[in-house]
Amino acid sequence: MSTSDVPGLLVALPRLQDGYFEKSVVLLCNYDTQGAFGLVVNQPASVQVREILADESLHENPAFACPLMIGGPVQQSEMFWAVHSSDYENEATTSISKQLRLSSAQDVIRALAEEHGPSRYLLGCGYSGWGAEQLDREIQEEIWWLSPLDAELVMDLEHDQRWEWALNSIGIDPLTASFVKAGTV
Repeated sequence: MSTSDVPGLLVALPRLQDGYFEKSVVLLCNYDTQGAFGLVVNQPASVQVREILADESLHENPAFACPLMIGGPVQQSEMFWAVHSSDYENEATTSISKQLRLSSAQDVIRALAEEHGPSRYLLGCGYSGWGAEQLDREIQEEIWWLSPLDAELVMDLEHDQRWEWALNSIGIDPLTASFVKAGTV
């Protein structure tokens, strides 16, 4: 894998049977010699964002009647993020692609409450991380497929449709595909 593949989407292949990453789609935000950083974009928590907001005046705001996304198993109670459309930025916003940005959830929640936030957004906690060369090995072991970034998949599709859509976009039908590790009979 090269840094030119990032940003991209990591799509869990059907053979990945791990309880956490099974059927996951990960927005791969960063990749370098130190490792990789991404956010799972199709695993909503069972709570809505408004249920976890400390400011009760925001609980009735329809902007927060969306599921809290679980971006990965790392720092779920410490890292709160927002992936959003490019129509909102602040000084701490990171550009992921022409259409997508990454900001702190607190900044985006404040902007949404003040009615000048992004038009499309995911709010979540936690992230997915890989050590140096770990993700390369997992891709070679055919656990993940790296595909080009699809902003519409990340922002517009229903959460439960993203994995199948991502697989179909790379020519894999999850209902009929069988995977045998490369080099085996």
